[in-house]
Amino acid sequence: MVIHKSKVIIRPEKPSEYEEVNKLIYRAFAEQHGIETGKFMMEHFIEERQKETFIPELSLVAVLENGTIVGEVAIHETYITTEKGNITQLVLSQSAVLPEYRMQGIMRKLVEHALSKAKEMGYGAVFLGGNPKLYARFGFEPSSKYGIYHENREKWGDEGFMVCVLKPGALDGVTGTTSYYGG
Repeated sequence: MVIHKSKVIIRPEKPSEYEEVNKLIYRAFAEQHGIETGKFMMEHFIEERQKETFIPELSLVAVLENGTIVGEVAIHETYITTEKGNITQLVLSQSAVLPEYRMQGIMRKLVEHALSKAKEMGYGAVFLGGNPKLYARFGFEPSSKYGIYHENREKWGDEGFMVCVLKPGALDGVTGTTSYYGG
């Protein structure tokens, strides 16, 4: 289904929309990666909403003028464990767009809006585990470049664990590990 890009509104999800967003996550991941991945990602996000690290202002949906939710992105707090203690930053937990609305710039609008909002809120960096080719276009680069590694580096390696620095210097002198879902 083709839509006009200006007719997509990006805004925080409402608690009354959680069930609809859960189904969107399931469908988006199940159709692309299989039923088990769809279930896993949906359950993962349901759990993330219950944690203290959940930030409602950074759990965003893409909504058509008719009220249909066609995409979502969520960013929550994570920690860099350093020799001097934990440093709070962010992680892009997941993003999804319904299959029939893909390739229309919705994901780009969601991620760009979320990163901009995170910067406005004073955060310095956003980590993620995902496709390097997909997320490089948003400014993500290997977190290993900064001496920051995922705690499961031995299992998964460094490819796909990335960071987008929102504020220059935010990671200067910071080295350590992170602990978040790396899908």
